[in-house]
Amino acid sequence: MTAGVFALSAVALCALGWPVAAQLLPEEPANAEALDSLDPALQPVNSTQALKTSEQSVVRVLVVYRGYGGVPLDAVGMGSGFVVAPGYIVTNYHVIETPPEATSAEIYIVPHKDSGAAYQQVTLARPWMEGDLALLRAEGLKIAPLKLSLVPQKNQQVVAMGYPGITDRLLKRGGTELLEPADAYVTQGSIALFASTNPDGSRVDTLFHTAPINPGNSGGPLMDECGQVVGVNTWSAVSTMSEGGDMDVPAGQYVATHVSALNTFLQSAGVPVQTTSDPCYAKTADEIVKDEGLSKALAAYRDAQAKRIEEQRKAEQLNAVMDQLQLGALVLLSLLVVVLIALIIRRRPHKEKDAPTAYSAPTADDAATLNPALSIPNPRARPVVKTPEPVEKKVHAKHPFPWGWIALGTVVVLIALGFVLRESPMFQKMSQKTEVSAVSPAIMRLNCDVDLKASPKPLAGVGPIDFEFDAAHACVSGRTPYEVQPNGTLLRFTVSDAEPVAARLELSRDGLVFKRSDYRLSDEAHRSYVSQRQALGSLRCVSGKDTGQSEALKDNLRKVRTLAQSFLTAGPETETVWKCRKAPEKTS
Repeated sequence: MTAGVFALSAVALCALGWPVAAQLLPEEPANAEALDSLDPALQPVNSTQALKTSEQSVVRVLVVYRGYGGVPLDAVGMGSGFVVAPGYIVTNYHVIETPPEATSAEIYIVPHKDSGAAYQQVTLARPWMEGDLALLRAEGLKIAPLKLSLVPQKNQQVVAMGYPGITDRLLKRGGTELLEPADAYVTQGSIALFASTNPDGSRVDTLFHTAPINPGNSGGPLMDECGQVVGVNTWSAVSTMSEGGDMDVPAGQYVATHVSALNTFLQSAGVPVQTTSDPCYAKTADEIVKDEGLSKALAAYRDAQAKRIEEQRKAEQLNAVMDQLQLGALVLLSLLVVVLIALIIRRRPHKEKDAPTAYSAPTADDAATLNPALSIPNPRARPVVKTPEPVEKKVHAKHPFPWGWIALGTVVVLIALGFVLRESPMFQKMSQKTEVSAVSPAIMRLNCDVDLKASPKPLAGVGPIDFEFDAAHACVSGRTPYEVQPNGTLLRFTVSDAEPVAARLELSRDGLVFKRSDYRLSDEAHRSYVSQRQALGSLRCVSGKDTGQSEALKDNLRKVRTLAQSFLTAGPETETVWKCRKAPEKTS
């Protein structure tokens, strides 16, 4: 039995002696939720595809003039137009206006070559002479309408589409060839200026842009990169004739009727149109391909991160189980040592009941045993009567208490316990947690009061504020991220959607000083700032464990800072400073 106990002890020691370092691989790889944090509405539009699709809704407008007796005149009116609703087309009024020398006019549209439609005659549904717009009715037209973007921005990239006459002359197209569907002529530029009057002096909203247009572009759409209408091309600056006298040379000033005026005109005509107030966020096909490559690389990185995290989680679970087994083995070893000591104590030799002692008198039997000659009987000898000896009490042999065995067992248990605690992953995790808790700053709740001495131009009616500050993640109140600057301060920029006011928010490294600087913007700058800021999406704090999201947030904060600094060039209107202190802990 002792051998069995020793064998069990050896097994227990082996179980305790081998530290657990195995990792359990996940059954299947974890899939990262790539780019899930991005708002779907902020995904870029493929401008290459969007403009190609919108081009199919642009038409050529031809006007055949007739004189007295219905005789066709030599002159033909030409311009451009676009579909705004099923069966309805917009163009300039001056394109379809009948000249004094004509008694009547026939209006035709020639669709884009990729639209699948043929030329057809149309009728004038509603004119607006002051705004130089005309609404045409085309029965049975099967071309998709364009959407109107109601919030064009200054410096926004735009595209002009149409059928300028100079292009037809250079390609030597004329006569019936003009009735054949063709490609539209496309130019690019940006919005340069907004105005409340047109070049004729009428009170009509207009916009100036740099996308070149020529006679024949009149009535054609001015679109953003998403293929949405922001204006109707109507005027160009007074041009000069080329040296040959056969070509107009534009002066580089191009004017379109603002989309707001177009929308008002269509609403008054009772025509349902598609509109949007969302800013256009578009990229070319090549840019999207590059972004997709970057996104795939980021997704692969996040997949690898998720896989490592899953493996670590499984390994921690396995280590936790092995920790329990090790502790169980330690308890078993202790019990075995106690049992072993008990068995040793029970097997100690003790004095038998009739065992002789060194002081006992020898008996006859003993003498016979010692001298065989004395065992011969003598017939003449007188019988000897034996005197009974007193019965001795049972005497046990005395032996010392086994302190040595107890000490040995205690040493074995302590050695095993020390080895387990030193090598155990549980002990290592406890040590790591202790270290982390010692160096990681906790989230602080701060109470802040206005420091009037440090506030040269304080905000009117401002008072105390309080918030939670997480210095480790540069996060305020658990949701608002700040950008860490090289000097350790934290920075954030905001802009009001309703008021033309933007703010620069700055926190000291320890969060004990908070400064707010407010800037007043012009209405035009405010609209542009809000539009571009919304295109960058909302910003929320992220966990430091997700490296991909953290890097994306840092990049977004850099873009927001760059955008804000381009608008906040003047001095602040107000500057307010708060001095903060750590709020007392709440007691239950």
